[in-house]
Amino acid sequence: MQPLIYVAGPYRAATRDAIAQNIDTARHVGTAAAAIGWYPVIPHANTAHMELSLPHLGDEFWLRGTLELMERCDALVLCPGWDRSEGTLGEIARADTLRLPIFRSLDLLPSASEFIAWLHAVEARRA
Repeated sequence: MQPLIYVAGPYRAATRDAIAQNIDTARHVGTAAAAIGWYPVIPHANTAHMELSLPHLGDEFWLRGTLELMERCDALVLCPGWDRSEGTLGEIARADTLRLPIFRSLDLLPSASEFIAWLHAVEARRA
């Protein structure tokens, strides 16, 4: 099993440059997660700047899609600034409902192998 980690953090910003910085931050977090065995799901990078080409779709279209991606993941890791992001707070609320583990910073993220061992231990206790 290779666990999927959803990278959650601010995307929207006042300027295109600020959005690009948020995308870069999410890529950095995703790259660091991949280095310790996770497969990163980075919605920022998946749909970078598409809202500019398709403004008629609106925020709700993009937010629904990212939640669908998140629901298929094993855990979340949060990017800096997550606590000031309305979208990320919504993702956290949904992840809590789904009981997905949330790592509130990159330095709290265990390696994928440590996470898998933890999952197996939890499943063994439930059996």
